[in-house]
Amino acid sequence: MTRLLTVLFAWIAVYTAVTATLVGFQRAGLDMPLPVQTFLLTTVLVPTMIFILGPFAAMLAQTVVRKFG
Repeated sequence: MTRLLTVLFAWIAVYTAVTATLVGFQRAGLDMPLPVQTFLLTTVLVPTMIFILGPFAAMLAQTVVRKFG
């Protein structure tokens, strides 16, 4: 159960981060080719996911499982 919740929370975190980053690109008026956008997006989001959002999602899933069984 903890593993499934971790995946769910990680997906929510990634979805939110990707959407926010793309909105930021649009609002900044950055008209870049798709490969450049993808490169910049992954340059920011992969480390963020590994070092911040991933561990937070795992901790959150463990907390939910402990609290609600």
